[in-house]
Amino acid sequence: MTRRRRRSLRTRLTLLTAAAVTATALLVCALAFAALSNTLLRQADQELTALSRGPAGSIDPATIPGIPANPLDGPDIVRIQGRLPDGRTFAGPPDSTPLPFGAREQAVAEGSVSSARYTLSSPQGRFRVLVVRGADGATIQLARSLAGADATLRQVGALMVALVLGAAMLAGLAGRLTATTGLAPVHRLTGAATRIADTQDLAHPIPVDGDDEVARLGQAFNRMLTALGRSRQSQQELIENAAHELRTPMASVRTNVELLIHAGERLAGRDRAALLRDLDRQTVELSELVGDLVALARSAGVDEPAAPLDLAEVTTGAIDRARARTPYAEFSLSARPLPLVGQAAALERAVVNLLDNAVKFGPPDQVVEVAVRLGADGAAEISVADRAPTVPPEERERIFGRFHRLETSRSVPGSGLGLAIVAQTAAGHGGTATVRARHGGGNIFTLRLPTTSPGAD
Repeated sequence: MTRRRRRSLRTRLTLLTAAAVTATALLVCALAFAALSNTLLRQADQELTALSRGPAGSIDPATIPGIPANPLDGPDIVRIQGRLPDGRTFAGPPDSTPLPFGAREQAVAEGSVSSARYTLSSPQGRFRVLVVRGADGATIQLARSLAGADATLRQVGALMVALVLGAAMLAGLAGRLTATTGLAPVHRLTGAATRIADTQDLAHPIPVDGDDEVARLGQAFNRMLTALGRSRQSQQELIENAAHELRTPMASVRTNVELLIHAGERLAGRDRAALLRDLDRQTVELSELVGDLVALARSAGVDEPAAPLDLAEVTTGAIDRARARTPYAEFSLSARPLPLVGQAAALERAVVNLLDNAVKFGPPDQVVEVAVRLGADGAAEISVADRAPTVPPEERERIFGRFHRLETSRSVPGSGLGLAIVAQTAAGHGGTATVRARHGGGNIFTLRLPTTSPGAD
């Protein structure tokens, strides 16, 4: 089945404008036509009322034959007909078609109503009829032809039809011009977006002029391009850094494997065991590095929806995981319930990394002190205090970069991505990750998160 092609936005705007103007013109013309029709009827009623209060109301039946054939200087403009109580009737002009004597006339004759007026359609045309009580109890019918009024209405109606058609055509042209002019910035934006999609060039933003809705759309598109550019740059840096970090352990593993293949049987038992232990350590390091790379890629939280959580519960779960990985480590927790909206798994992974970092670089007998509290500015804080070597002031920002390791920690196994994951998780929640010196030696790592996290949006 062929899918019906949808009209373009320009065509839809043109049709919508033309339809709106045409509907408005039709409504105005209909109201004007109705008002003119009522005005003409009121004029006829006023003339008939004036006649009924004049000679026609007390007309003598004997004078009816003397009524000229063309009263009021028009053919059959006014007709008069009467019925006496004894049933005799009279009419004028004498050769005019008799008017019907119906229920309205009967009601006036009986005196139940003082007068009646209505519009009569006949083969001779339309008439406006007024029924009153005349002299000697006669029921007088005065009828005024509406031929002139109908001719006026026909002329005005034809003029209004022409006006509506003209308004529709002008509205269509104006709508087309307006849609073309108004959508020109959208077409430029579409062309620029298509060019970017074809060339993959994120470095050149779309030119934006003005401050209207289309300009704001262009500005939002440029911000999206900037964010995509940063994301691409970040991915490129991650790939390059990962390749650099993987090169050395992979080369070492390959060397050891080749040594085992070519000289394994000639190696002494002690050397062979040492080589296997080295291979085991290197494969563990590679596994940890790959795991950290995957965690870093997921730390933006795009695969985990934000939801209400208790930061104290998240921290407790992180401590349980750290204890399972390092049973010899000691942790103390000072926490109070602290609700916020965020990604629980990402935050727990970040806290586990801080705990692993504290255990890895601190003395075996230390107690890692963890606290969850509400800061003075209303932000939620998770702090991890250790007794590891104090991070120099000049390294306190760079330590959260990818693969950055202090000179004193290069001998300790690790990928250099743990703190980068912490920083990226904090940024994804609109917060920060910092480190400062601890009194008496050591460091205090602090993860600060707003209680209304951007990750909840």
